[in-house]
Amino acid sequence: MTKVAFIGLGSMGAPLAKLIAKGGHDLSVYDPFPKATEAFEGVARIASSPADCAAGIEVACICVRDDAQVRDVLFGENGMADALAQGALVAIHSTIAVEALKDIASKLAEKDIATIDAPVSRTRQTTDDAFVYCMLGGEAEDIERSEPVVQTFATEFSHMGGLGAGMATKITNNMVTWVQIVIALQGATLAIKSGVELDQLLTVMRANGNLTPTMGAIIGGKLQAPSSPEREELFASQGGIGEKDLLLALETAEKVGLDTQMIREAQGLVRGLMAGPSVY
Repeated sequence: MTKVAFIGLGSMGAPLAKLIAKGGHDLSVYDPFPKATEAFEGVARIASSPADCAAGIEVACICVRDDAQVRDVLFGENGMADALAQGALVAIHSTIAVEALKDIASKLAEKDIATIDAPVSRTRQTTDDAFVYCMLGGEAEDIERSEPVVQTFATEFSHMGGLGAGMATKITNNMVTWVQIVIALQGATLAIKSGVELDQLLTVMRANGNLTPTMGAIIGGKLQAPSSPEREELFASQGGIGEKDLLLALETAEKVGLDTQMIREAQGLVRGLMAGPSVY
């Protein structure tokens, strides 16, 4: 049994944390929104701050939106960094820039706290059991220390390389996913405006292998499911995540000299497409 802290109980973090608790680990959780912690009553110790969550733990898992939030959780007021014991391990599940990750890891290393990148990507829609692929980056001994925790929520996990390799893998994977989503929504719009029934388009795409599960879920959810304020809010929020993910991909691609035109176009379109009308 490992003493684990988990910060960030959103749509991805909450099910990850629940599976860590289900796996028998001694879990403390924190989220600034009290509603997010309600589901953890009787499941985990609900901490009053990141620092409180970090007290006495061995592995700290962070699953927040971006690098600014990761830094705030660690180094902000009542942050984890000063409360973590020497020798503790921080696993960053958030998708952030590789340079930001390395800067954070350097600051933690000054306190004798190890860091790994451990971003995740869904492999199935259920959250009742392991449901993500975890891409790990860091020193081999730190990866090994994380495995009892990672195994509780990951269908598969791989050590991609040194610090940042897991994050680079996730950024690449997200780039492919969001570009597909942009193309899928534009393609569906093109078909509908050309007089083609959406179901007919999906039948062809399913038969020839073009319809990935992610594209199918987005097209179906955006264009076929009944509209509601809650659903539209969810799609708008996801569009913001797509915009952020593609910006990370754009910045990473520029650093390695990759042509960025496709990424740039997708990044400029994704928010509007995801937040746009439900029926074209």
